[in-house]
Amino acid sequence: MKRGSILGRVDQVRGRVEQLEGRLLELQGQLKRLRGKAKRARGTARVRLARLERQATTQLARLQATALRSRDRVTEAVETSHRRLDQLMRTSEPAFRRALQQARELQGTAERASRGLRAGLRAGREVYRRSKPR
Repeated sequence: MKRGSILGRVDQVRGRVEQLEGRLLELQGQLKRLRGKAKRARGTARVRLARLERQATTQLARLQATALRSRDRVTEAVETSHRRLDQLMRTSEPAFRRALQQARELQGTAERASRGLRAGLRAGREVYRRSKPR
């Protein structure tokens, strides 16, 4: 998976977790208000509010579980990305160093070959000029 897509996915999941946390706070506030109303209610209203409170509690528990799973997935994705990046660096750094050393050696060889070629061209030019009748 590409590094950019991993980071994009992490940001996406982080945003989702933040949304869930906001919704969680909202539901906790609603539950608090429902409990207050349920204490003051009488008869069927009390039964209805008790049912609403149970539903809100259930929804709150589901939301908390979802937020926890999302956080765990984000943490796991970040840790996996770090492990992969670390492994990539450990395997690619020696190869990069070898390639750099080989490039330096080739540069030296190319410079020597270039000097030899120029010297040969100069010598050939001189021989040609001397052999040419004027």
